[in-house]
Amino acid sequence: CSSLYHMGGLKPVSMQELDTFSVEMFANHSTQPTAGMLLTTAVTDSLQRDGTYRLASSARADFTISGEITHLSRESLLTDPDDTYLSREVGVTVHVRYTVRNNRSGAVIMQREASGQGSYFTDTGNQQSAVDSALSYAARNAAEDITNDLTTP
Repeated sequence: CSSLYHMGGLKPVSMQELDTFSVEMFANHSTQPTAGMLLTTAVTDSLQRDGTYRLASSARADFTISGEITHLSRESLLTDPDDTYLSREVGVTVHVRYTVRNNRSGAVIMQREASGQGSYFTDTGNQQSAVDSALSYAARNAAEDITNDLTTP
């Protein structure tokens, strides 16, 4: 008995004939200067890891993903027991709007929004490093949302 193994997800009907992708640098409308680069890298990595589509140059790709980080939001997840105005853990959410365009026809295949969350503790030694790690994690979570949209029928 032989079974067929399929790496990656199934494709939505609108993307059945598309096999290769490229990702444009995401525009960044947040206050974190590296957010656009982090998200662009995360989307590329997530789609490659999934295996449904193959990465190609923008000139050869069947479709292109582009978009923007509209904003970051923060919320207190854990407060100091002695001072409820002081956050000990802060949640970071990256909010993304993206477009998938068929490079052959120029048609927009989908326009959607995605988001991803991460968090950091404020009592760490290097606060900036903690924020960067949380933002990187949030970008990876948003990239997984985008990948799911592109690989779920």
